[in-house]
Amino acid sequence: MQELKGSNAKILLLSALSLIALLIIVGRYAYIQLIGREEYVEKVVEKFPKASVVKLSAPRGSIEDRKGNGLAISIPTISVYAFPRLVENREELIRRLSALSEVSEKEIREKLNSEKKFVWIIRHLDRAYLPYIKSVIRDTENSRAVGIHEDYKRLYPHGSLASNLLGFVGADGEGLDGIEYMFNKELKGREIKGVFYLGKLAIAPLPEDMESTNIRLTIDLGVQTILEDIREKIVKQWNPDRVGILVMDAQNGDILGVANYPTYDPNYYANYPAHQRRNFVVTDLFEPGSVMKPFFIGQALQKGYIRPGVWINTEGGKTEVFGRYVKDVKPSGSLTLEQVLIKSSNVGTIKVARFLSKRDVEEIMERVHMKDKFGVLPGETSPKLPNFNYPANILYASIGQGMASNLLNLCASFNAFATNRIVKPKILLEEKTQILRDNIFSPQVLAWLQTNLTKVVEEGTAKRAMSEYFSIAGKTGTSQKFDFSTGRYSRDKLVTYFVGYFPAIKPKYIAGIMVDNPRGSDPYGGTVAAPHFRELVERVAFYYRLEPDKLSK
Repeated sequence: MQELKGSNAKILLLSALSLIALLIIVGRYAYIQLIGREEYVEKVVEKFPKASVVKLSAPRGSIEDRKGNGLAISIPTISVYAFPRLVENREELIRRLSALSEVSEKEIREKLNSEKKFVWIIRHLDRAYLPYIKSVIRDTENSRAVGIHEDYKRLYPHGSLASNLLGFVGADGEGLDGIEYMFNKELKGREIKGVFYLGKLAIAPLPEDMESTNIRLTIDLGVQTILEDIREKIVKQWNPDRVGILVMDAQNGDILGVANYPTYDPNYYANYPAHQRRNFVVTDLFEPGSVMKPFFIGQALQKGYIRPGVWINTEGGKTEVFGRYVKDVKPSGSLTLEQVLIKSSNVGTIKVARFLSKRDVEEIMERVHMKDKFGVLPGETSPKLPNFNYPANILYASIGQGMASNLLNLCASFNAFATNRIVKPKILLEEKTQILRDNIFSPQVLAWLQTNLTKVVEEGTAKRAMSEYFSIAGKTGTSQKFDFSTGRYSRDKLVTYFVGYFPAIKPKYIAGIMVDNPRGSDPYGGTVAAPHFRELVERVAFYYRLEPDKLSK
């Protein structure tokens, strides 16, 4: 009996010493954490066999649209963790936990057979499972080896809406793509850690460590919904490879909506290939085709090399350019300068571009910000311009060949026609408006461009974009895709555009639609993108309760 009492005393003494040691470690951890020397305390805690320092998920800041609607929010969840070496009744525990559809027996077994001291078995479960998991831990006698931690999970309440812009968050709470990645530091707040000991959170993070920031975007949920609906119509009608749609405020640069195809649901991002998650509006470059014509014609007018009303011989719609023939879709004889733009004559535009020097072309590209990216969205690519030392490159660039741009740059550059300024696009509502360039064209040249870009819609290649209610100005574009396997431009694969602004008389918004490789008969900018641009204009204008300017005449 005396020996038994002595043995019990030793056990109590050892337990007390272990508890004291842990309290010292935890207390030391709390003290050092306050002064920011976490590396030291982590080394100490990790030497203790039944304790571990673990990175925790903080309540990540919300991403909101301009009116405060939640686009990405954090919701409370629970996660199950374990100290693998201490687990009892292992197979029973595995069987019971695998009843949850979120994880398989194989996954749980691999984690519990790990050499790691601490593992997460299941992450971010619905809190409704809490009673069941507690009973499993109790029934398998694992209260000292398995525990439950209350944390947070990222939720995108609108599913795929704006997903290619928003991006997504990984299981550890880190932003991995899109806005989530770009503003990860602000959204996640300070990294937090806690000490777990024998199935319990021995010390929780301090409340001030969990502070994060909500961010409010310029995106308007109403506009975004309109764009995504139009995108679906384009996909259904034309079965393209990619679609990009953008709407901006012409006055302050606010990006009001960005739609992409293909798209994905960020709540289940792992189920989609990486290319499907790209924000094609900024990440992918395409030859802009005829969208570039008003820039080159406008520069020739600005420099005084040509004058309004001049007649241009388009040679029956075919001309030779340094060994290659360039043709018009609809051949003509002589056209006025106005008709060259309205009818989108390749031959006529090339003849105008012959007046321009390398310096002239580089100047207009610089002034409309077609030489560099804006740096406002993740994955943004800079436009690609050819070497203008070669005259052939100037001529081909005037019809949008041999150069490439993303849709964001194209839309922003069209502000030169809408407001005679280049306004830096912005995605954060609190960001101040930046005017990068102004007075790009003289009042006379600007008036000529605005008049004839409106006629492109009323009389020319974009008649299908004409609205009964609102005046629209813009330019169609159709570019052949370069086939690197043959070293030639493809006759079958095209990229079609319509980029413009509205209302044409007092411009408020700039928008663009890009459709990559539409499949169907007559796949040109005027037939693919233009009709949907009309719908975009009418729906966005009515959404913002603009008074129809055509009816008021």
